[in-house]
Amino acid sequence: MRDFTLIFGCMFAGKTTRLIGLYNESQIDINEKIAVKPLIDNRYQAHSINSHGGLQLIGHRISKAEEIYPLINEQTKEVYIDEIQFMGPLIIEVIGELMSNDIRVIGSGLDKDYLNRDFGHMKALKKLSNNHIQVSAKCHICHKKADFTFRTTDSQDLVLVGHNDVYQARCEEHWNEGMQGRL
Repeated sequence: MRDFTLIFGCMFAGKTTRLIGLYNESQIDINEKIAVKPLIDNRYQAHSINSHGGLQLIGHRISKAEEIYPLINEQTKEVYIDEIQFMGPLIIEVIGELMSNDIRVIGSGLDKDYLNRDFGHMKALKKLSNNHIQVSAKCHICHKKADFTFRTTDSQDLVLVGHNDVYQARCEEHWNEGMQGRL
């Protein structure tokens, strides 16, 4: 079984909610699956994957994709990865190796950054995955379908972990409007 499901979209689109849902719906025994999130994600509780809506899933915090290997054992059949865009340059190789060992991988993450550029290795992850789940949010301004992440602060750091104190989901029209003079 060479299966990699990638859940992607903008901020507040329900990516982590979908990841937790797939974990909970899985027929695989709890001892045969693991969940990880990046160390950089310090929102909510440290040792759980948390959705903005309050759902939780116990998970390991790791700083890079290679740290998944020591968590794998002979029983492992599924690996769930939240905020996959932060997993570092070897994420493609790690997922490929897991898949070649018949371990199903389910990942979720931002496909675009706040400037609407491919985020990290997400373009390559989309090519590697055989099941895409694209999710959308509601625009913070007009409540129409939103596929863009708008940063409300002037920080130009690529990585700025935050919530609705720093980000909004926006439709293309309102993202473009907000970005005028910023690009």
